[in-house]
Amino acid sequence: MISVFNDFPFIHAAFCNAKESLSVQNPIIMNQVHGADVLILNDTPKHAPDCDALVTNQVDLKLTVKTADCAPVLFLDPHAKIIAATHAGWKGAFQGVLENTLLTMVKLGASVDNICAAIGPHLTKKSFQVSSDMRALFPATEQHFFESGSSGIYFDFTGYIQHRLKRVGVQRIDTFDIDTYSDLTYNSYRRDKQNPARQYSFIQINKGA
Repeated sequence: MISVFNDFPFIHAAFCNAKESLSVQNPIIMNQVHGADVLILNDTPKHAPDCDALVTNQVDLKLTVKTADCAPVLFLDPHAKIIAATHAGWKGAFQGVLENTLLTMVKLGASVDNICAAIGPHLTKKSFQVSSDMRALFPATEQHFFESGSSGIYFDFTGYIQHRLKRVGVQRIDTFDIDTYSDLTYNSYRRDKQNPARQYSFIQINKGA
């Protein structure tokens, strides 16, 4: 159960593992491109759109993220009844997909002060070994999200996502520190690159809300 959404019975949301994802019905998925583009949906699209975040205020649209190490992030403004689902890989997060999601929600009528967020299972620091080239992309103010050790450089992906959200005013954040690499109930691209399967995370406004 996603505790940050518990007080809002008009919301149906879940972070599914690999097995649970097989039974998700009517997901609205994206053709995720590891970018920062966000799309507002008013109805079910005929084809999966090229973007990494979906926003809506319509009922019965199951906004769905596919992941296998990247972070699914679900958003809700319970007062405006606006939701969003974001695919946040490190590249997308670095490019601003989280901030773009929030800006799009605000354009639709949300208030950042009211928005709560939930970060689903993803690759955590113990499994997120990175190159020095990647580390060099980040400014000095964000170098503390990297930790150097005898076996390499590790990235605190969880902390980085929380940082990006808090920096723009989101304070209510529910975080699932489940490592998709080490937990075999989840798909992991880093663990098994040949496996095309992805787990689903979704959020939906129930009919009658």
